[in-house]
Amino acid sequence: MKVELVRELKLSKTDHLFVVLAEGVKPETTPVNDLITKTIFDSGFSGRSGESITVLSRFPRKISLIGIGKKLTVRAVRGALYQIGKIAQRQRDTHIAVAVPISIPGFEAEAAARLLADALAAADYKYDRFITTNKDEQKRVAIDAKLLVSLDGRRIKVINKEANAIIDGVRTVRDLGNAPANLMTATRIAERAVEVAKETGVKCTVYGKREIERMKMGGLLAVNRGSAEEPRFITLEYTPKKYSKHVALVGKGITFDSGGISIKPAERMEEMKFDMCGAAAVIGTIEAAAKLGLPVKITGAIPSTDNLPSGSAYKPGEIITMMNGKTVEIVNTDAEGRMILADALHWASQKKPDHMLDYATLTGACVVALGNEAAGLFTSDDELARKLIECGERVGERLWRLPEWDDYKDLVRSEWADIKNSGGRWGGAITAAIFLKEFVTCPSWAHLDIAGTAYTEHETPREARGATGAGVRVTIEFLESLVR
Repeated sequence: MKVELVRELKLSKTDHLFVVLAEGVKPETTPVNDLITKTIFDSGFSGRSGESITVLSRFPRKISLIGIGKKLTVRAVRGALYQIGKIAQRQRDTHIAVAVPISIPGFEAEAAARLLADALAAADYKYDRFITTNKDEQKRVAIDAKLLVSLDGRRIKVINKEANAIIDGVRTVRDLGNAPANLMTATRIAERAVEVAKETGVKCTVYGKREIERMKMGGLLAVNRGSAEEPRFITLEYTPKKYSKHVALVGKGITFDSGGISIKPAERMEEMKFDMCGAAAVIGTIEAAAKLGLPVKITGAIPSTDNLPSGSAYKPGEIITMMNGKTVEIVNTDAEGRMILADALHWASQKKPDHMLDYATLTGACVVALGNEAAGLFTSDDELARKLIECGERVGERLWRLPEWDDYKDLVRSEWADIKNSGGRWGGAITAAIFLKEFVTCPSWAHLDIAGTAYTEHETPREARGATGAGVRVTIEFLESLVR
C-alpha cells in the first residue's frame, strides 16, 4: 500500500474513509472532524475493541469506524490498521483515507505519524509473487492511502520521507524471508545485499568460499560442507560523513535448515526457509538507516549457507577450529546457526564498534519460553538492555531479557574441545547465547533471538502470515536514540 501523509483531504476522490477510535476518548480535531463527529453520533459508535461499522456517504462513498478499546497501545493501533488494509482489499477500494484522531501515549505528533504510516503501508502486505491463478477473487488492487495528520506542511514532507525509509526496509526483510529456499540461496542474499547497497550508497563486499577459507571461518565452512551451494560472507558498511557512534549488526543467514545429520522432523520443515531472517534484518535495517541519513556508522556482517545432510556434511563428534582459534566439539549439527554467527561475531568485534547487535532465529527453546509475542534479549550491558527494551516497546517489537550468567557455562563445556555447540535441552536459548558470548569481545553486545517473532505461522490480528520484518523498527529506534 502506498501511503502519503496529508493535512487536507479531497473527499470527492476518496473511496473509503477509515477512522480509528478508542473507547471513552473524545476524537481530536481533524480536517474532517464534523463528518466524523456526525457519523459517530448517528451510528452510536462507542470505540470498543473489535467494534466496527460502515456507513454509506456521498463524499466519500463509505465511512468506516474502527474501535480499539480502552488500551491505547501501539499494538492495538497496528491491529486496527491491519484490519483497514484487509477491508480495503476485500472491497477493492483503490483510494482510501485514514484518520487516527487519538493520541498514542508516549508519542509526539511527528513520531506517531511516522509509526502510523509504517503500519498502514504494511496493512495489505502479501507475498504473492508465485500465485498464478486468474480467479478474480485472487486479484489484489493497488491501494493509494492518505493518512490525515495535523502537522506543518514542511514537516509532513520530512516525515513522509522518514516513514518510507522504514517501510522500504521492513518490506525488504519480509520479501527476503518469504522467498522460497530454492531461490533465496546464499548467492541470492549476497546479490540482494549488493542491490540494496547500490541503491543507498552503502559499501558491500561479498566473500566467496576461497576467501572464507583464507579468513579461517571454520564454523561457516563446517556448516556449508553438506551443501551444493557455496557459502557467502557479506559485509555492508554505511559510513556517513559525520558520525559519533559505530554500531555493528550481525545476522544469521541460514537459507534453509534441515538440521543436517541431526535432521529435523519433516513436519513444518518448510518453515526453515525463514532461518535467514536475521540476515534479512541486517540488510533491511541498513537500507532504512541509509535512506534516513542517520549519523551513525553501521557495519553489517552476514554469514550465509544452507544446512543440509550429505556424505560430506559435518557430523556429531567432529571438532572444528573457529576464526578466533577456539575449538568446538559438534554434538548436534542442528545447532548450526551459532556456528556461523560465532565467526561473524568475532569478525565484527575486530572492527571495535561501540555497540554490537546480532539477530538470529536461533532456538526453538526461545519460542517455548516466550511464544511469538517477544524476542529473547541477552546482554551483560544493563544500559543497553534498558534502551533496547524501551525502543522495542515504542515501536511494538517487544524484547524480553533472559539471563546469560556464567553459571550456565558448565552446560557447554566439552571434554574434547574448548566448548561444545549445544548445551542440551534445558535452558537451550540461554546456552546458545553463552556459546556466542565466547566469540565476542565488544563490551556492549546484545543477542536477539528472534525465532518466535521473525515470522508468523498463521495470520495474526496485526499482520499476514510469513516474515514480519522483525528487527528493523526496534534497531532504527535504537540507532536514533544514540544521536538524539
